[in-house]
Amino acid sequence: MNVRKIINYMPEYAIKPADNLKQAILSVIAFFDLFDYPLTAYEIWEQTGKKWELVEILDFLNSETPEPAAGRVPAAIFEQKNGFYFLVGRAEIVVIRQKRHNYGAEKIKIARRFTRVFSFLPFVKMVALANALGQNNWRVESDIDFFIVSAPRRVWLTRLYCTGLAKLVNRRPTAKEKKDKICLSFYAASDHLCLDDLRLKGADPYFDYWRRSLILLYNKKRTYERFLEANGLLTPSFDLFSQKAAVKEKKTRKPSVILNKLEFLAKKFQLAIMPAGLKALMNKSDGVVINDSILKLYQRDRRREYAEKYGNKIDEILKKDN
Repeated sequence: MNVRKIINYMPEYAIKPADNLKQAILSVIAFFDLFDYPLTAYEIWEQTGKKWELVEILDFLNSETPEPAAGRVPAAIFEQKNGFYFLVGRAEIVVIRQKRHNYGAEKIKIARRFTRVFSFLPFVKMVALANALGQNNWRVESDIDFFIVSAPRRVWLTRLYCTGLAKLVNRRPTAKEKKDKICLSFYAASDHLCLDDLRLKGADPYFDYWRRSLILLYNKKRTYERFLEANGLLTPSFDLFSQKAAVKEKKTRKPSVILNKLEFLAKKFQLAIMPAGLKALMNKSDGVVINDSILKLYQRDRRREYAEKYGNKIDEILKKDN
């Protein structure tokens, strides 16, 4: 087995499942292990792109992970506990997931309240929670990350509205306080739904799983469905909206001169007050991308770090399995 070849290809399993069921399941479980997150069989099935039947996933997992009383399968890679599957020797993450579920439930309540207010702006087309990488998978001290899709040519007005509201009610994260604060650092226009140009060259497992793990909170004119289609995330069980609806969605009104001017002023104002650290990294780093259709404002982008950790983990597992 060519270990390095598999490592290089593994991150793609999140979007284009491998032909080998064991490798596909391993890629999913190993990635989520980086975030102390065990998975149910259904969640594994979803993350492998639903290429196999759910019963095939279950049959394989059950053959590899017998009940604890039955003893461990020789040279096993996976274990299970309380319906969750994880790498051998990592049973403690089941308790971690259960604790985080309670934290996440409260954070989602907060996120839904803000989403209702954000949706008042007609330019907001989609709102989703991001960076959880698993349902309700938040640490108690973490902030709440949003991914927001705006109308074309309206990302700056959308950001001004959303961040302004969060600032007004003192919900913006600071260096000293992040718990339950509202992080609004990623916007895309609805005519730039394919995010492939933001993906790292080569392996970028975090970004691949990030796109699949968004938690939808608001969806206007089937923007979420179009996002899935644009990013190759539609599954066989997900019906595409009709061509008639698609054609209707593509029709846009003539841009308003006044709104265009306001967009320009919103951009000019926000760039003027933008922190020096972000300005220095603007369009020069993985995390800070700034233009009129994408605003990605992460001073610290850890995707390369995660890709290396993921590759090392897969490498270690496959060497033991050979």
